[in-house]
Amino acid sequence: MHVKFIVLVVFLVIGSNLQAQDKSPVKFGKVNKDDFQVAVPAADSGAHALIIADIGLSRILPNTEGSFGYEFQRKMRIKIIDIAGVGAGTFVIPIYTAKNGTDKEELQSIKASTYNLEGGKIAETKLESNQVFTEKTSKILQEKKFSLPALKPGAIIEISYTIISDFLFDFRPWEFQHEYPCLWSELQIEVPQFYDYAFLFQGYQPFYLDTKDDVIRSFLMRDSRELGGLTDAYSISAMVHIKRWVIRDLPALREENFTTTIENHRSKISFQLSSVNFPGQDPKPVMDTWAKVTKDMEAHESFGKQIDRFAPWVNDYLNNVVGKTADPLENAKKVYAHIRDNFTCTRRSGVYTSADMKQVLKAKNGNVADINLLLLSMLKQAGIEVYPVLLSTRSHGFTHAEYPLLDQYNYVVCKAIIGDKSYLLDATIPNLAFGRLDETCYNGYARILTADPKQLNLSPDSIQERSTTMAIILAEKNEYKATVTSNPGYYESLDHRNYISQKGKDAFYNKIKAYYGTDFEVDNFSIDSLTRLEELVSVKYDLSFKLNDEDILYFNPVLVPFYKDNPFSAAVRNYPVEMPCKMDETFILQMDLPKGYVVDELPKSAKVKLNDDEGFFEYLIAADKEMIQLRTRMVLLKTSFPPDDYDRLREFFSYIVKKQAEQIVLKKK
Repeated sequence: MHVKFIVLVVFLVIGSNLQAQDKSPVKFGKVNKDDFQVAVPAADSGAHALIIADIGLSRILPNTEGSFGYEFQRKMRIKIIDIAGVGAGTFVIPIYTAKNGTDKEELQSIKASTYNLEGGKIAETKLESNQVFTEKTSKILQEKKFSLPALKPGAIIEISYTIISDFLFDFRPWEFQHEYPCLWSELQIEVPQFYDYAFLFQGYQPFYLDTKDDVIRSFLMRDSRELGGLTDAYSISAMVHIKRWVIRDLPALREENFTTTIENHRSKISFQLSSVNFPGQDPKPVMDTWAKVTKDMEAHESFGKQIDRFAPWVNDYLNNVVGKTADPLENAKKVYAHIRDNFTCTRRSGVYTSADMKQVLKAKNGNVADINLLLLSMLKQAGIEVYPVLLSTRSHGFTHAEYPLLDQYNYVVCKAIIGDKSYLLDATIPNLAFGRLDETCYNGYARILTADPKQLNLSPDSIQERSTTMAIILAEKNEYKATVTSNPGYYESLDHRNYISQKGKDAFYNKIKAYYGTDFEVDNFSIDSLTRLEELVSVKYDLSFKLNDEDILYFNPVLVPFYKDNPFSAAVRNYPVEMPCKMDETFILQMDLPKGYVVDELPKSAKVKLNDDEGFFEYLIAADKEMIQLRTRMVLLKTSFPPDDYDRLREFFSYIVKKQAEQIVLKKK
């Protein structure tokens, strides 16, 4: 039952404990000369623009359609620091319309101005209405786009706008942190007592203010139904819950190496309506459960219905693929290999099919849902117990552990249970072995859509890449000759296979030659186990390089260093380091001394730990009159390192780079 009201007057306020203190440092609409002197914080000295203040207000109000909606207001002031910062004056505001129904949003009262200090006077240039453009990007989304006029270094810009929305299920999320530093970011929400929301926070910046207050507000309401030409007007009172969050001095958000997606670490807050509690009615849960989501997905035309619809006519096709094998595991491997090797994934994102299964089968291509649900359907018809699994890839962002928020998921794979073992299958990636997922799928919480949906944690800590490279160097007259054998881990092997599939062995060989540069000759290249997809590849080649007849020779024994440069170049990092997997890399060298030379200087052996038990690096070297032996190894025993560990991790990698660059000094006898 919908309660339908129209607001006539809103009376404020019977009581309030909100204080006037801790207000925004900006008085919008009033720019003076001192405002142009605001400086970028030292930690963001290279910033091209500075957000001085960004303030939002979301409050629930009955709308003119006879049901409740909300009003969202935003005000923002930005200073352009240099010419590269003029992009901060371009805005895109999304406006939504329901796919099915009458719910919609409306953008109201845009105001924006650019202020420049010219000849000691402030010149204001206003945004005109004809400078705001509308682009309809889909059936449910249109974008309001505009760029402020008179943008140049030193300018201050202000914008304000209001959106009226019917979409109460979730308020607009509020992003405190942006690509530019922000001095003051604030959001306030006002929610009547009959709406309960779940607040979903993320980020690492502490709140300067986190306050709540309750006020009684009286509303003069009018029932939308007319009674004999009259209207039934009455007043109701309700408790309004007010929440306010402020973060000050936010650093700019910049993407660094080893990041899933920067969106995982942006300081922001999202909202999900959990229940509605109108006076005189039983509380009504609004947020779905995973059990309900599973039933809805099973009945969805582009998910479960496709699987069921495909079933009756797949048997003939399936018999041609599987044949008469009685072993269910062998059958599953045949079906999986057939789809992986004969179908092309056109878009590796999406949990719903883009076409009918018959069309996918005929076209031999589709998005990730098309292909993996086709796999699931075929396995099901082959008598194998299978379930779809929803997950989010690393570039898409984390999912919430409990809440069934489907927009957080962008990928579907298949779980097959055969005997007492289960296998996760993804047929969209060429050369991917049976029972393997791509490392981009290891991104936290996933859901198995069974009758009792199960949570599955696909942690990157559950996978480890082990690789070993060995070089045996023999000294000949005026020349060193080496044989190098590289045994990479599974995912590096997969990368090699796919590179060679796309570009050929010659391109892979040329990439190795380019790695060593012109000082080395590379020949006799070979690679094993390319087609045995469950096995690791082995790469082998010969190296040769000249020895100059000099009194002193310098030689770096680590031919293949783990890192040539420190991947952590930023002095400060405000969010975690996220490795794709645990690492165990080893390089081994056995090297003859050239005739007539002795070791004059040898790097020292060393072993360092990372946080006692989270990793280590060792460099063990020894020499005698004929030979030098080296073994160097780097191990990381976890994949995620919090910001507090960043300095230690950076120093750890810096040490590795420097140590592996140390040279051996050889001297003529």
